[in-house]
Amino acid sequence: MYGIIDIKLKRSFLLITGTLLFIFHELFVSDVYAYLDPSSGTMAIQAILGVLVGAGIAVKVYWEKIKYKLSNIRTKGKN
Repeated sequence: MYGIIDIKLKRSFLLITGTLLFIFHELFVSDVYAYLDPSSGTMAIQAILGVLVGAGIAVKVYWEKIKYKLSNIRTKGKN
C-alpha cells in the first residue's frame, strides 16, 4: 500500500517540479532587447502594492471567519 502512494507522490512531485522549472526557464530569459522606461517600474510597484493592499483588506473582512475556523480546529485537537 505504501509503495503505490510513494510512487504517486514521487511522480506528482516530479511533474510539479518539472513544470515549475520549465515555466521559470521560459519566463527568465537572459537576453532581453527591450526598453523599459521609469514609468514601467512605477506601474509594476503600484501593481504589487495593490495586490498587497487587496490581500490585507480581504484578511480584514474575513478575519472573524478565519479566527472561528482556527479556534474550532484547535478545540477539536484538544478533545
